[in-house]
Amino acid sequence: MAIIDPGGYYTYLNPKFTELFGYSLEDIPTGKDWFEKAFTDPKHRKEALDAWFEDQKAYPIGEVRPRSFCVTCKDGSEKAILFRTVTTEQGDQLLTYEDITDRKKAEETLRESEEKYRAILESIEEGYYEVDLKGNIMFCNDYLCKILGYSREELLGTNNRRYMDPGSAKHVFETFNHVYHGGEPSKSLNWQLIRKDGSTRTVEISVSLLRSANGEPVGFRGLLRDVTEKRLADEALRESEEKYRQLVDHAPAGIYEVDYIQRKFVTVNDVMCEYTGYTKEELLGNMSPFDILTDESKALFMERMTKVFAGEKVPQDVEYTIKTKDGRNIWVILNTKFVYDNGFPKGAKVVVHNITERKLADESLRKSEERYRFLVNNSSDAIFLSRDGRIQFPNPKTLEILGYSQEEMGELTYKQLLHPDDLALIQELDQRRREGKETRGTYTLRVRTRTGDELWAQINSVPIVWEGKLAALNFARDITSQKRAEEDLRQSLEKLRKITGATIQAMAQTVEVRDPYTAGHQKRVADLARAIATRMGLSSDRVDGIRMAGVIHDIGKISLPAEILSKPGLLTPLEFSLIKTHSQIGYDILKDIEFPWDIATMVLQHHEKLDGSGYPQGVMADQILLEARILTVADVVEAMASHRPYRPSLGLDKALEEIRDKKGRSYDPDVVDACIHLFTENKFIFK
Repeated sequence: MAIIDPGGYYTYLNPKFTELFGYSLEDIPTGKDWFEKAFTDPKHRKEALDAWFEDQKAYPIGEVRPRSFCVTCKDGSEKAILFRTVTTEQGDQLLTYEDITDRKKAEETLRESEEKYRAILESIEEGYYEVDLKGNIMFCNDYLCKILGYSREELLGTNNRRYMDPGSAKHVFETFNHVYHGGEPSKSLNWQLIRKDGSTRTVEISVSLLRSANGEPVGFRGLLRDVTEKRLADEALRESEEKYRQLVDHAPAGIYEVDYIQRKFVTVNDVMCEYTGYTKEELLGNMSPFDILTDESKALFMERMTKVFAGEKVPQDVEYTIKTKDGRNIWVILNTKFVYDNGFPKGAKVVVHNITERKLADESLRKSEERYRFLVNNSSDAIFLSRDGRIQFPNPKTLEILGYSQEEMGELTYKQLLHPDDLALIQELDQRRREGKETRGTYTLRVRTRTGDELWAQINSVPIVWEGKLAALNFARDITSQKRAEEDLRQSLEKLRKITGATIQAMAQTVEVRDPYTAGHQKRVADLARAIATRMGLSSDRVDGIRMAGVIHDIGKISLPAEILSKPGLLTPLEFSLIKTHSQIGYDILKDIEFPWDIATMVLQHHEKLDGSGYPQGVMADQILLEARILTVADVVEAMASHRPYRPSLGLDKALEEIRDKKGRSYDPDVVDACIHLFTENKFIFK
């Protein structure tokens, strides 16, 4: 309660006011101070002020003007308050303040519940009805209207017998009569209902007693399922039964009355019996609440009751642990309303809620938090939260890697920790998160420590919402040593690749020294083979292997007489048979060299044909490496298009005609198509 004089000054605040809001007269000497503190939001404050002045004009002196507003207390909490204001004849404002926070929450919960069940009721594909004791329809849902073909206005107030034949009407009467006298719901099958258009529908109907608030029977209600053309699933039946069971059942709460003078229970409800495991007879026989408390709770109970009997105020809600009949312990919260006789607490009315699950969940959560805190604090990886450009909640490993203290980290932005060249990456990721786009989970970047050292970090980032804002949970690992090892390995591989290339080039030059007439042949074959492989979409590594093999594919000719290699005329069969050995000889030269690719087999098979007519082994189709099939086509085309000691060039057209005519028989079709496209579309030329 409070009193405000005509000048807007508070002249009185009762103790309950300060208990409720936390403000004293020193905090709010004037109404202006009250409005600024109680209504911190300017818009909310204006609404409250407007209502205050509006009510002063609208209500005469002595008439109560009620208003409800949400008020900010001194400790920052908010409460829903019912204000009742009266203007006295002296011009003072007399106000009372009632805390209706719990009531508001209960009303909102009830409203949501009513809306939910109303929505369910109107959306289910079942007819729902409520009739009075005479069978007159008091309520029905849309689906019942659909079943009968009438509008709701046409159905309300009419008797249910109007929509049945005499046999069904009699059955309905017997069922309703049985439910009325027995009080138990009933189900009936194969009732015939007559629709507005004269057709009949077979329905399955449930009937239950409809009671008033005081428990008196006032009618019947139930569901109609149209089973004429379809069957309803069992799940729909279960949901329907569950819905109406929830409408009947109340939230679980134990209720009892206790007489402190006689030290015994006066009344207990069924839920209280369920909680304790005792029957009503046992509880009401000669037991008191003290008898079912654990030893620890008994001490709390005695301390509380000592204060009560001493006239001290105690909170209405209190938590205890009680022992059930079977020896279990459960947590309960008691809401107590003391009953006084001439100022002496002679008893109490108590509402009991079982909060064991909540307590166990809280304990489980506490243990879980401890477990995960232990894991995070002892992780070998850095773990931290990033939001609004800052690192939050870094674990010890994060501080160890970066060299900062917890306080120093709180003053830094992540941009101060990143290498300048990697800022763009983080900014791009942040932008994608803000736009709701997918971001890659793992990325690598450079960070700078407190001492200025540069480290490589591999970060796995998980987008989350933290306290209503977008954030990222990050797991970071120092991979500086790994990065350095990778760079050393890359340099070693590059050096090895150069050595391999130089070795192969030296081999190629050795062959060309022996056979000057075909100088450049191997290089041109290698260039064409590489272009074909690239056109076919092979990986860059396989393309490099094909090029290397092409450069030395005729290395076996190094063992052949120079007179045969440069002979201007036709070769004899014996000479040609010697020429054909160069593939095997090349293989024998290369087979023990550890190349990154199977170059020896490519060289061995570069004269093999799909139909087995090639040499030296006569292998067929898939027995021939794809790389060798590419070299075969490139070798044929280059050889026919180039001048030889024993003949002039046959020309590129003849070469392409050769591979086109024998495509699929001697030469791989895909390789032939790629080769022809190179010359006809890409205008490939030999250099």
